[in-house]
Amino acid sequence: MREILLNICLTAIALCLFKMLVPENTMKKQADFLIACFFLSLLIFFFTSGRANFAYNTDFSGVEVVGYVDFDEQYAEAQKRAIQREIKSALSRILADEGILVQEIYTTVNISDKYSISIIEVRLVFLKKGGEEDEEEIETLKKAVSIAQKEVGDDILITGEFI
Repeated sequence: MREILLNICLTAIALCLFKMLVPENTMKKQADFLIACFFLSLLIFFFTSGRANFAYNTDFSGVEVVGYVDFDEQYAEAQKRAIQREIKSALSRILADEGILVQEIYTTVNISDKYSISIIEVRLVFLKKGGEEDEEEIETLKKAVSIAQKEVGDDILITGEFI
């Protein structure tokens, strides 16, 4: 307690000396406001020992947090969607040029906390023409997986399936 009072007194003396240096006519109100804010923040700092915890012993059980927005998460999700759209568009175009029509292309993308982007899996979905897959459909699936693997690289898992 003695240390806190000593710190408050030294801060008050320092602020008074600073206030004497500010001219009376120019910016007096602004300087007084800044000095008061600085003094108040130092008081809070001294009484909380460097930690400003205003919710100490406060019951927030009836309070519902509404409207919390995590912009990092929203940005990461927007980036994932953009990457998925670009991969889908590029692979659809490349496979269409080869005469292969894909029903849907799903991509699994991971963005780490350090904004490192990694593509984990690309899944090609084909529509079955009949009840069972015939040899031609299976060969088309294998060809599509091979083309996609060549385009995206060997370190990304490419799978194909029929629905």
